Amino acid sequence: MLERPPTYLFVCWKAILPLESNRLAFGIDCFIPSYSRNTTLQYAFLFGPETPSKRAASIKAPFMEKLKEKHSNFTFQSQFEAMERAIGETEAQGKIPVIKEHSYCMMYSDILRNEDRSIKPIVDKFLDLPEAEKEDVATATPSFPIPNPTFLPDRLFATFTPVLNIRHPCRMVPSLRRAVQAMEAVFPDEDTPIDTQFKWQRMVYDCYKAWLSTPEGIEAVGGASIAEHLPIVVDGDKLVNNAEGQMETLFRILNLDPSGVQYTWEAREPEAAQAVFVGTLGRSTGVIKGKDGSHKIPVLEEEVKKWTEEWDEKTAQDMKFWVDKAMEDYDYLLKRSI
Repeated sequence: MLERPPTYLFVCWKAILPLESNRLAFGIDCFIPSYSRNTTLQYAFLFGPETPSKRAASIKAPFMEKLKEKHSNFTFQSQFEAMERAIGETEAQGKIPVIKEHSYCMMYSDILRNEDRSIKPIVDKFLDLPEAEKEDVATATPSFPIPNPTFLPDRLFATFTPVLNIRHPCRMVPSLRRAVQAMEAVFPDEDTPIDTQFKWQRMVYDCYKAWLSTPEGIEAVGGASIAEHLPIVVDGDKLVNNAEGQMETLFRILNLDPSGVQYTWEAREPEAAQAVFVGTLGRSTGVIKGKDGSHKIPVLEEEVKKWTEEWDEKTAQDMKFWVDKAMEDYDYLLKRSI
């Protein structure tokens, strides 16, 4: 396996995590010499000509119309190439790339839905590598015991250090419901089976874990003492209520210096198009412990009563259904979280 600086892949629910869970990415952003980048694969997923999303076409909110117009020509291939170039440019500067994206935005549509694939096969042009290294890497494909569930090339997928964000479904689903409401879309819709579930993160986790249990995978990450801690799973509630402890553990596993992590920051007004997703983060100044009862394990029946008051009984029961479906995969990942 080619020796190169690690790329830290954050597979996260950026749109529906609370302020405090976004601190994982924000904390890494503050580490120098890392370079953080949100990929634009999500725009290909939502608005591009190959979109598997059914929701975007029905949204009429003005800010979403602007996003549709701006990103209507984003193919998965073009945005994958942009990601590769960003990785290569960052590593050429001696920095560590931090790539953040939703796991389902990196999967072929026939995996997400029981329908024909709408996304053209991704072609790896090795744009993240110097010319002198491309030929060697082209023949050094790792052997995964469980197939790579994403469309990222195996050789690139193997260079990532995966960090998976999760959040209790009783908090995640209503957060998504509010975001969908702000976009003037309906809930549930045809995209709900995709963006309310943790099965995609679990697929990524299981693939990496199986590979990192093989001699090849262990060698690739630098030894068994490192491989045993990967993939890394970070639970949003734990992060909210013990931000420093969680970040110190994360940085210790990554062998990074946590002294550059910021736990307070200056508020900044997000762009209108992003306010639905990161408005609370942008207008915040720090981590608030216990916000929305995050210091307690939610009781579903009690949450359903709150949802009924906030919306109506049918909406609350729909949300309960999707929470129930997400719990098995969430519990699986929670048991493996730091």
